[in-house]
Amino acid sequence: MIKWLVYSLVGFLAALIVSPSAWTMPDYDAELLAIQQTWAEIKYRTPKADRQDAFASLLSKSEALQHMYPDKADAILWSAVVLYNYAGEVRGIKALGMVKQSFRMLHKAKEINPAAANGLIHTTLGQLYYKVPGWPVAFGDDAKAQQYLRKGIELNPEGLDANYFMGDYLLRKKQFHQAAIHLRRAIHAPPRPQRTIADAGRKSDALKLLQQVEGKI
Repeated sequence: MIKWLVYSLVGFLAALIVSPSAWTMPDYDAELLAIQQTWAEIKYRTPKADRQDAFASLLSKSEALQHMYPDKADAILWSAVVLYNYAGEVRGIKALGMVKQSFRMLHKAKEINPAAANGLIHTTLGQLYYKVPGWPVAFGDDAKAQQYLRKGIELNPEGLDANYFMGDYLLRKKQFHQAAIHLRRAIHAPPRPQRTIADAGRKSDALKLLQQVEGKI
C-alpha cells in the first residue's frame, strides 16, 4: 500500500513537470499589461458611479499578481497605483489609510528597483507627496514632491506621466512658464505600445492643464 502511494505521488509530480497544462504560472508581462489596460479603461472610460467597484475588482487582481511575484517592483508599483486610485473613489478616513498603504508599497518597490517602469515609481511618489495633506494628517511634503518628480524626469525626460505630473505640480505652485514646458512635453510624448487609452486620456488632461497655464501667462 505504501509502495503504491509512493509510485502514485511520483507519477503525479512527473505529470506536473512534463505537462504544461497541469500546472502553469501566469505570463507575468501579459498579466501586468492587462492590469495597466484595465486601469486606463476604468480611469478614462468608466462612469464615475461605477469606478469604485471597478477599482476594487482590479485591486484584487493586482494584489494577486503582487503576491505571486513579490520581488517584481512593477507588480508592487501597479498594485499601489490601483490602490491609490481606488482610494480617490472611496474618500474619507478610510481612503487616507489606503493612500498611506500605497505610499509604503511605492517605497518598497523603489527599494527593489528604483528605475523600474522608466521612473514611474518616483513620479508617483512625487504625486502623492504634493497631493496629500502634510503633517500631522498625512505625509505631504512639497520639497520631497519636487525631489521625486525631478528624479522621474531624470529617468524618463520625454515621458508622458513624468512631464504631466511635473507640469501639474508647477501649475499649483504658480510657476506657469515652467509648467507649460512640461505640459507641452507631455502632450508630445512618444506613444507607449499597447497603452493607447492611457496615452489619450493623460494627454487630454495635459491639454486641459496647458490651457489653464496659457491663460495665466
